[in-house]
Amino acid sequence: MKIEDSVFVYRLSGGDRLSWHGRYHAHEAHEFEIHFFIEGAGQFQCNRTRYPISHGTLFLTGPREFHSIIPETGPDARPTPLSWYAFLFSFSPDALPEYAELAERLEYALSSRKTVLSIDANFRFQFEDLYQLARSPDRAFRDSARHLLSSFLWRWFGRSTQPDPRDGTQPDPRDGTHPASRAQLSSGHAEKAHVEKALSLMQKQVRENLRVEDIAWKLGLSTEHFIRIFRNQVRMTPGQYFTRLKVEGASGLLMSSDKSVGEISDWFGFENQFHFSRIFRKCTGMSPLEYRKTYLQVVDFN
Repeated sequence: MKIEDSVFVYRLSGGDRLSWHGRYHAHEAHEFEIHFFIEGAGQFQCNRTRYPISHGTLFLTGPREFHSIIPETGPDARPTPLSWYAFLFSFSPDALPEYAELAERLEYALSSRKTVLSIDANFRFQFEDLYQLARSPDRAFRDSARHLLSSFLWRWFGRSTQPDPRDGTQPDPRDGTHPASRAQLSSGHAEKAHVEKALSLMQKQVRENLRVEDIAWKLGLSTEHFIRIFRNQVRMTPGQYFTRLKVEGASGLLMSSDKSVGEISDWFGFENQFHFSRIFRKCTGMSPLEYRKTYLQVVDFN
């Protein structure tokens, strides 16, 4: 387990930092993130679901889950300030057994939608300790941050687990002595390799109208089989993921360029501006212009 990044965002309501930390985005394979809010109100959007933000709310997001932070608008039509801690962490494919099991618990929490918690607001002081340790130049302190975060995750999500086959009379398929284990592992590795190739292809051709059938053909798979293994790995269909990848790119241009909504729509290959706006709102909960107004970076275009 490795802490990739740690941030403390204080009373943020707009500008460059909100456009970066609150933007619509997703993380890579094996990467998870927690957000713990200590001040303010708004909404935390994960994929197409919005959750209310309040004092003491914690959110867990997993690999390739698109999420954003939407501040509540005050009486003066300006976003209200938000303060939160966020920690991005990852598990390597060859993680130690205790971390591999923790990753399984987190994956199960995600699949069962047990990812939003309300915890004691006084926990903010422990988050501050974690934040300081994680950003220390001293390796020993950074190692202690990793262990501290691990203990927190076990505390919050350790009960999120599927029935363990080792508790019954059947042999565990994860055990190398199980007759089917080698075939299952081989099949699992092949499926992951196919999905990774598909994700790479989508990223490279995000501006094109790439069809699911075309991706499956390039991988040498039937469309039905490709959709099944993709959904198993990413928890959404290839079409849904590719659309959200386009929206992620479009949201970046809305924040950092002076391109019109129509130009951005054309840039990412949407049918027309109306279609783009409808899809964008479905993914982010806001129209492209509302998103630009909320997250626009201060850029001099002269």
